[in-house]
Formats: sequence, C-alpha cells, structure tokens
Amino acid sequence: MRGREPPLPELRREFAGIAASSATVQERAAEVLHHLRRIMAFDAGWIAARDPERHRHLPLASTGAAAPLYDYFARPEADEELERLGLNRRRLPMLASEIPGPLSEVRAWADHLLPAGFRQGVAAPLFTADGRHIGSLALLSADPSRPSPADRRVIAAITTVVADELDRSRDIAETARIIRKADAGIVLTRGGDVLPLPGLPDDRLLAPGSPILAVAADELADSGAYTSFLAPTAGADGAQLVRVTALDFARPDLDHLSAAVLLGPPGDLHGLDVLDLRVLGLLIEGVTHIPALAQALHVGTTVVADSLGRSLGALRSSDLTSATMRALRGGLRIPPGVTAAT
Repeated sequence: MRGREPPLPELRREFAGIAASSATVQERAAEVLHHLRRIMAFDAGWIAARDPERHRHLPLASTGAAAPLYDYFARPEADEELERLGLNRRRLPMLASEIPGPLSEVRAWADHLLPAGFRQGVAAPLFTADGRHIGSLALLSADPSRPSPADRRVIAAITTVVADELDRSRDIAETARIIRKADAGIVLTRGGDVLPLPGLPDDRLLAPGSPILAVAADELADSGAYTSFLAPTAGADGAQLVRVTALDFARPDLDHLSAAVLLGPPGDLHGLDVLDLRVLGLLIEGVTHIPALAQALHVGTTVVADSLGRSLGALRSSDLTSATMRALRGGLRIPPGVTAAT
C-alpha cells in the first residue's frame, strides 16, 4: 500500500463512482486500473472479461508491462489452469506467494511471468453481487513483497463493486430501456443460455430452449440489430398475444452475451386476429401460395383467402408484397417457429 490504508467502505464507493464514469466497459476497466495504481504499488495490471462458453479470458484493459499476461491468456489452456487454481470460482484474491508449490510449476509463471521479471502478484476473480463470474483482475510486480496482504484486502473490498460496474448486462439493460413498455426480459448468450436483465423480471416464455428465443436469435443473425414479432401466450390457437422485441448486443471480442429479448403488450393489431398474423408470418417466410398456406395452418383455402383480404385492408396495401413488408416492419406477424412457444 502507498501510505495509510484507506477506509474500505469509502474505497468501495470511490471505485463505484470511477467505474460508472466512462462510456464503454473498456474505459471503465482502464479507469479502475489507473486508480489502483494511485493507491498501491505494482508494475503491470490487467482486467479481463471471461467468456464461459469458449473458456477464455478476453482483455478489457491493461497497464504497465502487461505483454506476458496477453501472451498467457491467448493460450487456450489458460482458463484450465485458472480452474485448477480455483480462480474461476468465488473466492478471496490469491497472492502468487500463496499458490501451492513453486511458481516454476505453474505455466503462467514458468512460461510468461517469471521470465519477464515478475516475482509477486495478486489475482482476483470478479463476481457480481448476484454471483455471476464476469472476469478477472491481476496485478504483478518485480518486488517480491508487493502486492502485499494489505493490498489484497483492498482488492477483496472492491472486486464485487468493480464486477457490478463492468458487467455488460447493465449496459444492455440501459439501452433496452428504449422499449418502454417491456414487462419482462432476459439477456441471451451466444450458446442459448439465459441470464437476468437488470431491472426486469424473467418470464416462462423466455426460459432456455424456448422457441421464442430460437426465433429471436435466428432473426437477429439474419437482419442485424433489431427484430420484433408476436407470440401466443395461451396455447397455439389462443387469442392472447405478447410482443417480442430482440436487440443485438453481440461482442464476441468481449464475452458471450448476445442479445436482449423483451416481452411487452402486443400493441395495435389493426383488427388482425391470430390466424391473420400467422398467415402474415408464413408470407414473410416465403410461403405465398394459398394451398400451401392452408396446408401449413390446417385450414381451408377459403379461410386463407379471407384472411389475406383482411390483411390487405388492415395494412392499407394493394398487393401481398407491400402488405408483407409492412407487416415485417411493424412486427405484425407470428413466425411459424413460435407456434410451440407455450
């Protein structure tokens, strides 16, 4: 420590303010390292985000001679070693001097850190207050007495604060607030897992494996930043509908978080019923012939023809092409893939 050890509650508030001050997660991480360097001695620092689906730590910010850390974490086996050392679970920060056995038997130290002249360090997994592992913090020094046990107490006091402020799901939630009438929401990961979206409850329609999530992910992959559609909430033929809005937040260079998926009121349906919206969903998927539409929906061709007529009138279109485009832009459709959503 440099000087007197600061009061830990005050330090937590200070770091919360620092981490919230910059626009991007990388800038916030850099500011955390900058402030740590003002209150304790170390030669190199590193903050990384963890992608648990690819078992990798991806750099957010570094300071000092951090090249050996970049080299180490670029190796696919780095995460395996952190797992063996217990640094992928919630625990107190670990000083290098506390690692069982000689440092020369730890690949990170033997191959990267000792040859670079480092003799001491502290590593801390970053867990949010609700228990999610979002990354790690490492500080290194050529001085075998630094970081010290007192430094470790400081790191232990701020790791949860730093993790919460670097948690990208909070940024996602802030942007998702543009959907003002959302009643529920989740963060969808690249691998299809579901994480909480701060500020909104989850919903059974957004459970892992939900057809709604599969459709949302597929449409974002095809269309880019945004998609919106309707889904039934009371069985495949039920009249109750919910609006699904999905926003793309994928940053494969940072982590595994992929999208925000929100549920809200269906909005103005322009007099269209569930059958009409299913027909429009099929039209958007490229099913355009009346017999094919009738077969897909298990109804007669006359029923489909009547539905198409209602849709043309409701969407103020003179042909099916323009009606389809308006339905797509307005999210007035039930995609075929969500029929089994409930």
